[in-house]
Amino acid sequence: MKKYLNTVLLTVIITSTIIYSSGCQTYGEAAGLGAALGGAAGAIIGHQSGHALEGAAIGAVLGGITGLVAHDIKAQKAKSAQQTTAEYNYQPSQGERLAFERAEVLPNVVTPGNMIEATVQYALLGTGSGTSVTETRSLLRGEQLIADISSSTFNRNDGTWVSSQQFRLPPNLSPGQYTVLFRVSTKLSSISGKATFVVD
Repeated sequence: MKKYLNTVLLTVIITSTIIYSSGCQTYGEAAGLGAALGGAAGAIIGHQSGHALEGAAIGAVLGGITGLVAHDIKAQKAKSAQQTTAEYNYQPSQGERLAFERAEVLPNVVTPGNMIEATVQYALLGTGSGTSVTETRSLLRGEQLIADISSSTFNRNDGTWVSSQQFRLPPNLSPGQYTVLFRVSTKLSSISGKATFVVD
């Protein structure tokens, strides 16, 4: 009987989440995920559609927290290929170079249920006509993974890139310090960086 009730409850939660997710419009090249890692189990609900040079993710996190929704990833060049080449004293003989520059979350103090923006800046050189770059963002508390916010792949060419994504914090997120972990990778290189913020 207990097993039956648990199954019914899980079905209701998943159905509610799908209804909630389908009401949000997102844009992007790649799918994003919302995931829960708490106690025993979690689930992933994702949505995907396509627009050039934008990635989007939307997900609801089941288990310990609910209601994490991530929106458009928007990227622009902060520096041209020529400027970045000069800054890094880059030579073509060095091959591909991927360098982490900075990461930040704004605002850095926020209440549950509100929007924050997670930004990463990195330099990319030696790609020729461009290469596929995968950006991932994950939410951590201490060393514990709370949710995979998004994972999106883009074609990037040489230069310094600034990539930002807004996401809404779950309304039942516990107070404390959290970290957004950024990972940027190509077929040849991988970098990572972190930015912290406080939920009050």
